[in-house]
Amino acid sequence: MSDTSLRQSAPRRRKSLVLRALMLNGASAVVTVLLFVLLLSLVAPPMGVNAPGARMALWARLMVWPALVLFGMVVGVMAMRGRTQAFNPIEDPESRGQRVAQRVLANSVEQTAIFVPALAALVATLPQPSLGAAVAATALFVLGRLLFWAGYLVHPFARAPGMAMTLTVNLIVLGWAVLLQLGGMQPG
Repeated sequence: MSDTSLRQSAPRRRKSLVLRALMLNGASAVVTVLLFVLLLSLVAPPMGVNAPGARMALWARLMVWPALVLFGMVVGVMAMRGRTQAFNPIEDPESRGQRVAQRVLANSVEQTAIFVPALAALVATLPQPSLGAAVAATALFVLGRLLFWAGYLVHPFARAPGMAMTLTVNLIVLGWAVLLQLGGMQPG
């Protein structure tokens, strides 16, 4: 194979890879929406959460799960650092595992920084019969972060389903909260 054909096939391979990644992300987003709709019909709304304080207590109980995932990721970064004895992140060379663990944690902190206040706004303004959506969204968010983490450990492109799930959940929660704010809907 000549150098010219190698140079021409590399852009084609990259284009094919990008197309497959886009298709996987799109399919993951569609699956997430379908799962969310399914969970809406299966998850009963929590009872007795009409008062603002009760709604924020519900939100706080739900936030334990994303916090637990982040804590696990922090432990993962620490374990990778201890395993390779690269204690100084500035001076010591980092392994691929350390870089993956740090990127997973950093991206998860970013995604959680969107999810946490958006879910608070949603819980504060959703009508009581729809509050099961907050439980469903939290479950899918946590599942998305775990899929992202596991996928990243396999291969950077394998993180796509978890990333798409997380992004889709964040779009649903944030979009719904914004619509409720714009509509002036009162809880209850």
